[in-house]
Amino acid sequence: GVGMMLDRSSFAGSSTLLNQMLPVLVDVVGVPLVEAVRMATLNPARAIGVDDRKGSLLPGMDADIAIFNDDFTAWRVMISGRTVTSNQ
Repeated sequence: GVGMMLDRSSFAGSSTLLNQMLPVLVDVVGVPLVEAVRMATLNPARAIGVDDRKGSLLPGMDADIAIFNDDFTAWRVMISGRTVTSNQ
């Protein structure tokens, strides 16, 4: 799906789920996995001005992390470094 701006003046961006978007970027479009992850994490954080604390795995950053299996199924989700869901 596609999100619309409230005033319907333009598209707001994709509303496709991350685990659906990454395999398309990697397998269909041919984007290297590292670049696809950057496109899904750091670039959006920069776009909304929160890249000082989100979008990268670096010391001092928020530890909001989604870990995926090889088939891009979420295996573990962490918010602020705490596991909130896990499929072990």
